[in-house]
Parts: sequence; structure tokens; C-alpha cells
Amino acid sequence: MTDLLVKESWSRVLADLQQHVGDDHFNLWLRHTLVVRMEPELVEVGVPNLAAGEWIERRFGEDILKSVERVAGFRPRGLRFTVNGHLFRELRKQEQLARQPQTAIVEARRAAPPQTSRQIFNLNERYTLDRVIVGPSNQLAYNCCFEVARRPGEAFNPLYLYGRSGTGKSHLLQGVAREIHERHPRMEVLYVPAEYFVNQFTGQLRSKNLEPFRRRFRDLDVLLIDDLQFFANKDATQEELLHTLDALVQAGKQVVLASDAAPRALQGFMEQLTTRFTQGMVAEVELPPFQTRMAIIKSKLEGHRHLFPDEVVTFLAQKLECNVREIEGYVTRLVAPAGLCGQKVTLQLAQQALSDFLQHRSRMVELTDIENLVIAHYGVSSAALHSRLRKRPVALARQVCMYLARTLTSYSLKEIGRFFGNKNHTTVVFAHQTIDAKIARSKSLAAEVENLRRQLLGPQNGKA
Repeated sequence: MTDLLVKESWSRVLADLQQHVGDDHFNLWLRHTLVVRMEPELVEVGVPNLAAGEWIERRFGEDILKSVERVAGFRPRGLRFTVNGHLFRELRKQEQLARQPQTAIVEARRAAPPQTSRQIFNLNERYTLDRVIVGPSNQLAYNCCFEVARRPGEAFNPLYLYGRSGTGKSHLLQGVAREIHERHPRMEVLYVPAEYFVNQFTGQLRSKNLEPFRRRFRDLDVLLIDDLQFFANKDATQEELLHTLDALVQAGKQVVLASDAAPRALQGFMEQLTTRFTQGMVAEVELPPFQTRMAIIKSKLEGHRHLFPDEVVTFLAQKLECNVREIEGYVTRLVAPAGLCGQKVTLQLAQQALSDFLQHRSRMVELTDIENLVIAHYGVSSAALHSRLRKRPVALARQVCMYLARTLTSYSLKEIGRFFGNKNHTTVVFAHQTIDAKIARSKSLAAEVENLRRQLLGPQNGKA
């Protein structure tokens, strides 16, 4: 076929695909493609980026082969996706234009108080979609969030994001909430942690008056719930959540959810609920690869970029093979002193700042190490730590153990819970969140935990 015939054939293939996969999926994924080669041996498709190519191949590969067969009269023996520079630049241009609504309108909306108490709930000012560093690890999740923010209730409903702690799920959820509030100011938008939903429901249940609770959550236009794993083993609350999701989705309202596990991997959840999670779009947020880590580090440096030579930035990106939250934390350690003294950060200084992280990567902290150090520090017994006692010193020691285990070891939530008194994985998640919040409020506790962490990572426990 000549180039012209190939392009005409691909146009007919795209028209056929649109009919078979629907407008939503076609507009988000397949519209921004072009044909490079169309032969019986191989169809090669140009895509804007590798993440889009991988997703299209996994989700629509068979649909493309069938459409080519219907249009061209042959079924290709192979299908390949390659990144096309023109498509990449065009997609970036569209994203930038879409992120730049009229400045005066946006600033006015941000300055104005929310129209109702339901439209804003603890949103971090930094968590906007235009500040998300997009890469292969979060491209699919970001694209879905951007589309939901543009057309809430019309595509990907519910949208379910999952991934390890610190990978940026909360940033995406809050970014969607803020973007919808700015684009559609008349919509009722509510972002809440799962714990808030649970506490509100149980409080109303005790008062035997669920109507105000149901009106609050079911009259919304957009509901975003974070840390969904908090619902585990709470049967009555899960049933209420199921009915709430059904009411919203059936009314064409948008639901966005985030958890640390895929729907089918959630433990302690009703099957009807996990099934409901999978009926929309499920997208994973993974740990960032090298190039994305480079972009994250550069964005975190902001006005101090001139103090960080390229070799230092590259070193940080190579060594900080961790989640976004940890990357930002370690970079902040360097930015603060560098900004104050105005001196360039050398490679040696960067290596010193990352020494504890590199030690942690080079050895394994055991759960017994954590237990022995914590019970000695807090003066509680091992038996008490593993019991169901909830007295303050014991409960604090137990939560600190779980927090350190979660941050310093590669053990799963289930393994950590089982070790510290046969607790379930949600107890471990709650302990981590509790200590994280207390550290932010208490300098003394922050110093205690940091001291324990340094002892565990140091050579004095004989394992370095």
C-alpha cells in the first residue's frame, strides 16, 4: 500500500474502533495515534508515549487487530507500538493549554471561600494536577484523573487508584477535587479520608439518625475517598459505602477512590464492594523510575537549582529508588542548608546526606531489632506489646513498632501485623498514619522516633 492508502485505511480503522470501544475510551487513548506501517506481517502504531502504548496494547490490542481485519481484509500477525515525536509534542501542548484556564478566573476562584462546607476538606495547597510530575509510573492514573476533572461523571466511574504509600495517590485525588471545583464551581465536591466517612457513619448510627449522613454524601456531584483500606472488616460501614456508591454512580455523579491495594487484593472487604470498585477504571500508581525521579528532584529544588550541579542531581536520582514522599524528604534535607548558606552542594555532601538511606538499602532491619529497641526505650514488656492492652505507654510503643517496621523493612502489612500480636493489616496502616500525624505535631516524639530509626540503621546493632 502507498502511504496515502495506509493513512486512509487507518482512518477507517479508527472509525471502526470508535464504534466498538465507545467514545470515552476512543477519545482518551486511540484518537491520538497514527499508523506507521500496515501489512499482513505487522501493524505498527505511533503513540505519544510508552505508557500509552503499553496500555493500548494491553487493553485494546485485540480490538485493533479485529478492526484492521474488518477494514483491510487481513488479520496482522504482529502489532507494535512506537513513540512518535509529533504526537508526544502535540499531547504535551494540549495538556499545557488545558491546564491554563484564564488566570484571573482561576485566581478569583482560589481566593474566594468555598460555597459550602462540602466543597473543600483539608486540601493541600500544593496538591494540584499541574504540579504532578508525570512519568511511566503514573501516566495512566494521571490521564484518567485529568479526564475525570474535565468531564466528571462522564468517564471512568468509579475511578479507583491504588499503589504503595507515598506514590502520590493523595496528590492526584486532591488535584482532581481542586480542578473540578475550579472548572465547575457549582458542583458539590467532597474529598475525605476513609476514616472520616467511617467516623461520621458510626456517630450517626449510634444516634439512630442516618438521614443527615446520607443526604451529606449522596447529594454530592463528586465524592473522593482516600485510604480506602481503612474500611477493612467494618461490615456495616462497607454496606453503607456500597449503597452510597450505587446511588452516586446511578445518578451520573463522579466517584474517585484510592487505596494501597488493588480491588481484588483488599482483605476484609465484601465481594460486592470489590466488584463495584472494578466496574469503572482501575489504575496503579507505581514507584517512579529514574527519569521521573530526576524530574521530581528538579521540581523540588525550585529556586535553588543553581546550587545543585548536574552530577549531584543525577546521583540523587540514581540512589533514591523510593517513593515520592521519601524523595522529597531527602532533597529537602539538602535544599534547606544550601539555600541558607548559598553554597553549591557537592557530591560528597549529597553522599553524607543520603548515608542513612544507603545503609538502609544495603541491609535489612529485622522486626525483632525493632521490638527489642522500642520495648527498652519505652520500658514495656514484650508480652504487653503483643497483648491487646491499650494503655497509653503500651499502645504508643506498639504503634511506634509498626511505624518503624512499615518504613524500615520490606515486610508486608500482614506480616508486620502478625508479628506484633496477630493484628490485622488495617491496624498497621492506622498505626503508621497515627504516628505520622503525631510526629508532625510533636517535636519530642519526632526526635524520639528519629533517634530509634538512626539506632536501627546504624552499625551498633551488629548487622551493618
